[in-house]
Amino acid sequence: MSSLDVPRWAKSAIIERALPGGQPARAAIVAHYSHSNVASRSVSVLLRELAACGYRSLLVSTCPVTRPLEWPHGLPDDVGIVRRANKGYDFGSWAVGLELYPAARKADYTILTNDSMAGPFAPIDDIVFDFEVEGADLWGVTFSNQIAPHVQSYFLGFSGGTLAKRPWRPFFRGVRHYEEKMEYVLRYELATLRLANEYGLSWNVRHRPEELGVGETNPTLFGWQELLDLGVPFVKRTILKEPGVAPEGYTIRDTVRARYGVDLDEWVEEAE
Repeated sequence: MSSLDVPRWAKSAIIERALPGGQPARAAIVAHYSHSNVASRSVSVLLRELAACGYRSLLVSTCPVTRPLEWPHGLPDDVGIVRRANKGYDFGSWAVGLELYPAARKADYTILTNDSMAGPFAPIDDIVFDFEVEGADLWGVTFSNQIAPHVQSYFLGFSGGTLAKRPWRPFFRGVRHYEEKMEYVLRYELATLRLANEYGLSWNVRHRPEELGVGETNPTLFGWQELLDLGVPFVKRTILKEPGVAPEGYTIRDTVRARYGVDLDEWVEEAE
């Protein structure tokens, strides 16, 4: 398997829109991928919601189209955009983002998230509030027992500038490129909880498997309806492409339309 040094990824990245300036109290790095350079409604709304919660965001995109990203659904003013090669998946994007936006390491509250979920279809201030009130070194929306117990990485929170310290600084600087996506699950997603425990860091999650009734399956797939009921206004984009992977997945468009009054296809169509 090939490997690349993360600082080299950062050096080869292109800044498309100026990075957020100064030392923010709240920072976010959003990992983005799309076949198209036209950003989806989901990505625009996610960035807008983060901004509404006081977060200065950096979008790190691996879109293969070299033309600048287009934003038909709007883009908050205080958002930086970085383009990079499609290597390293989300952890590669977060690693590059932390190199280019080092203030995010030291922020009081830092969110690392991605565009694997469609939405948010409603404000996320309750979710962000839970993260900030908890004040844990590592925090996530959902916990999974699939493969091994871990905090799911689609929405991670880090408090108190902990990303500037061990183990997180060397952890993200050590992210490498692997051809198989499962390598990232095994080496990085599953490792975050293990490292938190090894270093005696505090951690917590908003929703656990027993609350969602998902056992050892993926909560974002098998507990998608329960998450909506509990106020998590996202659904896994995988279900839209492959509804058979989730219970009642074929009803997901009708369910979201009935609950939020939105057409799911309008939220992801530009990116598919």
